[in-house]
Formats: sequence, structure tokens, C-alpha cells
Amino acid sequence: MTQEITASYISGELASDIHVGKLVAGGMFPSERELCERFEVGRNLVREAFTVLQGMGLADQSKGKRPRVIAPTLDGVMSGVGDAAKYFFVGSEGKAHLEQARLFLETSMIRYAVAHATNAHIGRMVGAIAECEASAADPEKYREADVQFHRILAEIPGNPIFIALHETFVKQLMKSRPIAEDFEEKSRVGNEEHRQIVRAILDKQPDEAVDILTKHLSRNYGAYFRKALDS
Repeated sequence: MTQEITASYISGELASDIHVGKLVAGGMFPSERELCERFEVGRNLVREAFTVLQGMGLADQSKGKRPRVIAPTLDGVMSGVGDAAKYFFVGSEGKAHLEQARLFLETSMIRYAVAHATNAHIGRMVGAIAECEASAADPEKYREADVQFHRILAEIPGNPIFIALHETFVKQLMKSRPIAEDFEEKSRVGNEEHRQIVRAILDKQPDEAVDILTKHLSRNYGAYFRKALDS
């Protein structure tokens, strides 16, 4: 059967060329005319393919210039995933999926942290706790410090995929949560749980650390659903 030539197919072929080194970062893609001849299609389909490649973080399209190849990066890929996810994970069900995925990921990482966290990791977590404490009455600053505390957990395994997942999804969850009237009270309760998590890591108590983290994260999305029910 003859392969149907679509913009997605063309972009996939060009992405493959980048992967195997036929096209190198910083260089130019073939001209529209060359690509039209290669795939036996019109210019509109080639332009659509470049739009797809740009969305994948593989092409830089400056107006009036031939598209340039960009080296693929994990951050770029995950950023594209995050942009798409914000349209998919909407409403109560979508947020519940994100919260469940976060809980599953972070409880695995906390067990790893108990065994492998260094003094530097612990020191940075304590610093994030201090930032949370200092900004308990400021929702924006507190959330930044809260995200940083949990990001450190993602950094401990040394796997960039975990960090990228955190950057993509956890930040999105924090931005989407409404600010409660008793935000300061809740933020102080949450920060005390941060302290308990660090103590459990220091005491080498993985089950205790998981229990505290589970309560910490579950309460957050439980509060979201209660607010949704009351609205």
C-alpha cells in the first residue's frame, strides 16, 4: 500500500533525518522546492510540516528565511508536552489524573531520597522550607518555594526525565489551583509537613516519609474537589 503523504509524515521523516545526523543543529533544512520534489507534494503541505517541527522544538522559522534545524532537547520536548497537556487535563477529571500521576511519581522518589539524598540535597530542602515559612502569607512566593521543595525530590535520582516531568506538570498544577481564603493557615500546615518529610529522610524512615507525603499531596487535591463541589 502506498504511504499517504501528510504533514505529519513529512515532519516525521525530517525529524528522523535530524536523529541520524543527516540534518545537523544550526544548519538549514532543504528548501521548500527540494522537499516538494522529495515527497511529491505541494508547498502548503511542506509548510504545515515545518509548523509541526517547530511545535516539536526541532525547527526555527524566522520570517522570510529558510527554517533552521534546532537540536532536540528534553526540556524542549517536555515543554511541548506541557503546552498540549494544559488543553487536555482540564476540569476535575483531568486535574485528578495529574494529581494521581504526581502522587505516584513523588512517593517513588521519596523512597529513593531516603536512601540516596546527600547533605547538599537536604540543605537545599531546608532552604526551601525557610522560603516557604517567610512567604506563607504571599501565595505566589509560597508556591514558588513549594515547587522548589518538591523539585529537589525530583533531582535526587539524577534522572532528567523526572525533573522535566516535574517542571511540566507540577508547575501547571500549582498555577491552576485557586487560592483559598485560609491560604496562610494551609500553607503553614503544608510547610510543617515539609519539615516532617525531611526528618523522615534524615531518620531513614521510608514508610513514614511516604505516609507524610501522601497526606500532604492528597489533602491538596481533596481541597480542590471540595471547592469544586461548593462552587
